[in-house]
Amino acid sequence: MKKYQLVLSFFLLSLIVGFATFPHISNHRSNSAQAADIMRLNIPAVVHGFEKTSQLPDGDLYLLPNPMQLAISDAPEGTKTFEASVTTFGADPETFGALQKTSPQGLSLSTPNEKVTALTCAESIWDGNLIIAGTSGTIGDKVRLFLQTTEGKPGPEIGLFTLMANGIEVTQLHSDLMLFVNDRYATGPALVKGAFIAYAASAGESGQRTDLLTLAWPMHGFSVLQGCFRVGVEIQRGDNFGTTSVVVTDIVVNRNRTPGDENLVGVGLLKNVRGGFPTGIPCKADCPFPDQEPPLPPQPNPGGGQGGECNTICYRSPQYYKLNINSLPRGTVIIGGVNFNRPISTTDTRRMELALRGGFTPLQQLNQEFVAAQLNVLNAGGDGSAKVYYAMEGELTCYNLQFAPVTLSNGFILMPTSQLKDLYREARLSISSGNAQDQIAVAKILDLINGNNTLNVCHRN
Repeated sequence: MKKYQLVLSFFLLSLIVGFATFPHISNHRSNSAQAADIMRLNIPAVVHGFEKTSQLPDGDLYLLPNPMQLAISDAPEGTKTFEASVTTFGADPETFGALQKTSPQGLSLSTPNEKVTALTCAESIWDGNLIIAGTSGTIGDKVRLFLQTTEGKPGPEIGLFTLMANGIEVTQLHSDLMLFVNDRYATGPALVKGAFIAYAASAGESGQRTDLLTLAWPMHGFSVLQGCFRVGVEIQRGDNFGTTSVVVTDIVVNRNRTPGDENLVGVGLLKNVRGGFPTGIPCKADCPFPDQEPPLPPQPNPGGGQGGECNTICYRSPQYYKLNINSLPRGTVIIGGVNFNRPISTTDTRRMELALRGGFTPLQQLNQEFVAAQLNVLNAGGDGSAKVYYAMEGELTCYNLQFAPVTLSNGFILMPTSQLKDLYREARLSISSGNAQDQIAVAKILDLINGNNTLNVCHRN
């Protein structure tokens, strides 16, 4: 009996010594998921600056001080977060497409038949950039990208990627998105659903990886992707042993111009352009988990002013256009509830007059003001004109508007420092969603800019 006790004691002592001798084992597990823990990884958040160039018509990209945070609750065993590096992902971040001065992190899952889902706080997205990698044994694994409403309800599906033997397949892709490979500027041909993307290089411990994948959000016209959403990344493992990884190198977000932003001295990450950039958060601080950190509001910039050049267009009232119904500018407008919310010609006098007449319902009130606002754009040359383009980039403060910030049902906050294009976009979204409170709120702001003068004079420009 004493002999067995001696053997058991020696075995236990060996285990203790083994853990002491190999501390890297405990460090490795510190990044792995534990039941009910919340794991986090940071995504560099960047924004387009004010200074435009011929090479950068949208402006250079500037790193915001607070990253976006992906959080995972109750992650399964085999879930890891890691710093993207030569060891973990086959190269230093800038080599595989990350922006300079950023430190992207990755998410991986190795346990067969498990699924891990990571979510951000609410954000308004411009573009997203990521890389997918897989080791042997990951054929059939899936990486899903999706949006979630600020109330936690399912939102639009962004895309679904299926891992293959030597690359990935674009299994699903939202029709409003464009997907580019190794083309951050989104200038080349876009990929479509069903396309195959070959692995481009070794990913170190992560196997093989793709080139940089850029998902370009629609910037003009109506899209259900515009607004405030939580961003979700999901990895679904198959039957075999292996590891699937995702590195989100950065997400380009939308921000509102705030006083003092023009005085910021930022250095662009694409072409080192020096200049200011917007910092005002357009979405309410809504996160899926109680202790998750939303983006911080901008801090006042001492000595800063509103600054910036205002490019405006002439605004006339619905009453003016109703009195001149037979000489409306030629083009198309959207009237809520008419033609399945698709554009109709301004030569359709009956429908135009009904819309400009307004009414008592929220949609009638919105139609009256929104149709007038669209006619004002047509009078200024339409969406394709440079004048309208620069006006849309300007703030509502350029029209001397004063109103209390309004939080809409999609989480977007309309305020005097919002851009003109934000107002038009939210008008279209309120029509699509059918939300009466949103329609009333947007109609009131449009009424402020259109005015009620029946004469041929500019109310705001």
